[in-house]
Amino acid sequence: MSAETRSHLLTRLLTAVRARGGRALLALGSTDHPVLYVLHRGRTVPVVVVDAPSGGRWLIWGRSSFIDAGLVDIAADHLTDAPEAHGRPTAAAPRHPALKAVA
Repeated sequence: MSAETRSHLLTRLLTAVRARGGRALLALGSTDHPVLYVLHRGRTVPVVVVDAPSGGRWLIWGRSSFIDAGLVDIAADHLTDAPEAHGRPTAAAPRHPALKAVA
């Protein structure tokens, strides 16, 4: 698979993630091995395109997640954070009170 094909697929996913309000960055886009970084559940997750053993291509991310590269919209749905769906606040976590110096 050519680097252009990988970049094209990852750019499509980047666009789909951003269209859903997610955050994504394509790194090494002009190389043979581009990587898409997506903010997913508070962590930066790399996404790459690989040739599937049975033919075709897969988008893979995390430890065990993968999907056919033709299903970009479904992959974007899985990778896009929806704060209200997770029940997590969007604001930064509160800081713990600082320890006071003892004289």
